[in-house]
Amino acid sequence: MQFAGLTQPLWSRRAFLRGTGAAGLGLASCGFLTACEHLTGMDVSNVTATISGTPGDSDPAGQKEFLTQVGEFERLHPHRYIVGSTYTFDPTNYYIRLAAGEAEDSFSVYLTEPQFLIEQHAIADITDLIKGWQYFDSFVPSFLHIMTGPGNRIYGIPLGGYALGLLYNRRLFMQAGLNPDRPPTTWKEFREYARRLTGAGVVGFAEVSGANQGGWHFTSWMYSVGGDLQRQNGDKWVAVFNSEKGIEVLNLLMEMRFGDQSMSVQPLQNTADVLALMATGNIAMAVMAPDALATLRSQRGANLDDFGLGPMPQNGGNATLAGGGAWVFNPKSSPEVLQTAFDWIMFSNYDLHLLEERFKRSARIGRPIGSPTDAVCTGVFKQKLDALVAKYANMPIHNYLPFTMATPKLNLRTEPPIETQAMYSMIDHVMQTILTNAHANPQALLDEAAHQFQIQILDNVVYR
Repeated sequence: MQFAGLTQPLWSRRAFLRGTGAAGLGLASCGFLTACEHLTGMDVSNVTATISGTPGDSDPAGQKEFLTQVGEFERLHPHRYIVGSTYTFDPTNYYIRLAAGEAEDSFSVYLTEPQFLIEQHAIADITDLIKGWQYFDSFVPSFLHIMTGPGNRIYGIPLGGYALGLLYNRRLFMQAGLNPDRPPTTWKEFREYARRLTGAGVVGFAEVSGANQGGWHFTSWMYSVGGDLQRQNGDKWVAVFNSEKGIEVLNLLMEMRFGDQSMSVQPLQNTADVLALMATGNIAMAVMAPDALATLRSQRGANLDDFGLGPMPQNGGNATLAGGGAWVFNPKSSPEVLQTAFDWIMFSNYDLHLLEERFKRSARIGRPIGSPTDAVCTGVFKQKLDALVAKYANMPIHNYLPFTMATPKLNLRTEPPIETQAMYSMIDHVMQTILTNAHANPQALLDEAAHQFQIQILDNVVYR
């Protein structure tokens, strides 16, 4: 097996500038202020931190933006340097690279990874660093909890979170006599809305069933009813999605599909299929992440004034599926290097001045601005960020208030941690069957899928 170590493309701003002659890339004239304090009491010798997941040669625009930001960071932090690597976290080789001293100082992971990394002592404790951020209290507790280990110590920075909600057509709501500012918030309301919205070439709701997205949405439905999909039993993981809660989810969808006839009869594999029909007004509601709004406009030419976003309808779970990532750090890095890597991550992702510059650039070229995609922060930082979004928004952000007001009150649960995509693939078959066969047996389908996932995947997981 070939492991990606320091042989991956690795480059710094200084080397890039020498190679291209692009001496004018920096943003020094903008006078940015970093969100993090400068090092104190530190030796003036140079400190270099390596950062994984940076753009490669196939993304020259991304490289340029990265190096521009590095230039500004290094201007604000004398004697500290950032080196980028295109390596991305892979749980099948990271631990070997860490033992060999080849791991970068900071790297991003899915939210399913931090707890296992903490258990293996494979990432650094950054409690003191992150609590020193002036907006630390703005982190949503459920996201921060994913980064927290024994003794309430913190091992990562949550980033770029999203939460699944309900995308809906406000114009169709009004035509059906429904208040477009009040989307359904319970299963009962949701089912009734779907009935009322169906008719004259329109179906009230559509669900996906392929490309692993059927399993993805099934997970959010399970969370909304208080169910689980995997559970740890000692040192073993067990598939538990063939539960009464799982049956409730499938029964709801089958009753809507075959009883109410308020769902699409056309098999829809993924969100692209659903969005194509939503853009033409043939579907009134669908489970979506907020970034679907920008896709509706940029890829489908839809009028976003017609669309709203609400929370995931609930049936006792008070939760929805949330995703995103986290930046974690090499436990072998020195304190000075950890500080540099931490400051870089906070600067490049949470510096409000830098974020405003990004909004300005996006506004100039017409990129959609305004969808509520940041779910990891609340409080003062979120207020400041929302103010920036509102300043540059070219989307109708008032249409998303039902989502932005209600979703933070839900428990934002992350994806199941073990071989998630393989599990989704097996649940896809279940979703496809119950949406196309009125005589399907939900219990039998879930039992078979859970059994196969257990014996083929969970019982054979060795790297965890």
